[in-house]
Amino acid sequence: MALQAVESVVSLLILIGVGWWLAGRAWFGAAGASLFSKYTVNVAVPCFMFYNMVDVCGSREKLASLLSGLPFPVLIVCSSLAFGMLLAHLLKVAPQRKGVFLNVITFSNVVFVGLPVVSALFGDDGLPYAMIYYLANTLFFWSGGVWLLRRYSDGFSGSSPVQMIRGIFSPPIVGMLLGVAAVLLGLRLPDFLYRPVIMLKNTATPIAMLFIGIVIRSTGMEAVEYVRELAAVLVVRFVLTPLLVAALAAAFHMELMTQEVFVLLSAMPAMTQLGVMAKESGSDYGFAALLITLTTAVSMIVIPLYMALMEQFLL
Repeated sequence: MALQAVESVVSLLILIGVGWWLAGRAWFGAAGASLFSKYTVNVAVPCFMFYNMVDVCGSREKLASLLSGLPFPVLIVCSSLAFGMLLAHLLKVAPQRKGVFLNVITFSNVVFVGLPVVSALFGDDGLPYAMIYYLANTLFFWSGGVWLLRRYSDGFSGSSPVQMIRGIFSPPIVGMLLGVAAVLLGLRLPDFLYRPVIMLKNTATPIAMLFIGIVIRSTGMEAVEYVRELAAVLVVRFVLTPLLVAALAAAFHMELMTQEVFVLLSAMPAMTQLGVMAKESGSDYGFAALLITLTTAVSMIVIPLYMALMEQFLL
């Protein structure tokens, strides 16, 4: 099972490498990077969000069950964000990097790394708990997380209420809400419409990872400049946040499997979509790409370690 987790992470790193190679081709250029960014945000991810809501929930009863479990993962996200803001203040993180820093501290890569790991370790029994975490993680990332990226971007000059609403109802959130509406109304798209949605959603992960590789090649890996931030992210992402989640779960007397799934998901690498959204929002997307790549690479060691510990002491 640990091997399956490593293989999932290695696959992501290979895609990053392909993106790095693409960025060096003369025929690709800056237009290619811009196309990947806009396509992911406006097409692939909305289809991905719609599909996951329809496919995972399936019925009003299952959707209601998932929503009833949201308060605890919401508490995890809010606690992580509060801790990240305190840490950003103590470390004096530069304003143009603060939004990225807070996002990496707060949000986990639940879908592309977390769900395969939970499935490998717990089987189908663990997936409902993973989806509860996924809903909270995703909803807050595409609303509050994206707003933070814009808030700490170079061009931010305040937001009107209309701009804030427009920012919250980004294409990915609209895709998610349409999926919720389809479940609540009991609607099912005809196959000739649903198949293209599935095809498009399958491109979300590879295109996002290719984009990260492109950004790394374009900006360079100037890790020395970010030593304090990098060290803080690794310690918080893989040690302190899982400990915080474990303490909160124990305090709320949650059942064992729920605790284990939430702790494991809190120790996932940064979200792959962060690099694209940092680019689109005018934030420091080079810093975002560096953190995504670093946390993804380190997770190759951390995830199997957590899985082994859980198999040994908890399961």
